This record gives sequence, structure tokens and C-alpha cells, in this order.
Amino acid sequence: MNRSEICFAADRMLGRLARMLRLLGYDTLYNAATTPSGLEEAARQSGRVILTRGAAHKRFPNVSAIFSVQNENAPQQLREVAQHFKLEIREGLWTRCTLCNGAIEPVEKGAVAALVPPRVFDVYEEFYRCASCDHVYWKGSHVTRVLKNLEALLPPKEQ
Repeated sequence: MNRSEICFAADRMLGRLARMLRLLGYDTLYNAATTPSGLEEAARQSGRVILTRGAAHKRFPNVSAIFSVQNENAPQQLREVAQHFKLEIREGLWTRCTLCNGAIEPVEKGAVAALVPPRVFDVYEEFYRCASCDHVYWKGSHVTRVLKNLEALLPPKEQ
């Protein structure tokens, strides 16, 4: 499913899943302090699908777009959600901040000199910053590991 077609609101039991969905580029609201009524409001106002680990229709009786995640393990939760919603997982990588859900944008290297460790600044040329919280990202050695883990978890891209 296209990133612009689906947005999520994750309950407080799904913080790691929310960060993983953001990593894939899916607009995913998450705040551990958000109440069930706050999630319902977000779902109604912006057409979000509520993701929950609880008894979905008991906790959210007035919401039709809801998915009850069965797995307790975050990577398996991601697989479950990706399969259920037929999510496209390769095109939006690193376009959303995993911390706040804001958009990540390219930034001039010089603009982040004081914001990253000196070694990182010396080694890498491309940097990105969240437009909302100013968190700085770069494609370090972890990228290969993350991509390998995603490929193992998620279904292959349909041709």
C-alpha cells in the first residue's frame, strides 16, 4: 500500500513497531502518554488506522479502522502489519524521523558540524535532519544491517 494512502496511530504498547513503521516512511503517530480516547480522536480526525495490542474493539468501540497486532516481538509485529496492509517497504526508507514522525530532509554538511560527533563529520558526506525535532541522521554502517534485517522480515517486492 502506498505511504500516502495509509497512516497509523499506535497505542502505548507498540512503540518499537511505530519507530519501525516510521523508518519505512509510514506516517505513524505514537506517544506513550496518549490515551485510548486520544488515539480515537487521531483516527477520526486524520483517517488513521489504530494499531493496538489490546482487545481492539473493546478498547476502541467507535473506530472502524483498527488492527489488533497479535505478536509480542516488534520485528514480527512489523511483518504482521506489513502483510496485513500490503505495505510497500522499499521506497520510503529514512523519510520520516523515527523519534517524532517528522519529515527528514537533506541538509548541508556544514550545518550539522556541531551536532554530530567529529569522527562522523569527518567520515560521512551526506546528512539529513528532521524538519520537526532537528535530529540529525547519516547513512552509517548500520544501514546495511538494517536493510538486511528488513529483507529477512518482510515479503519480497511484487513485480
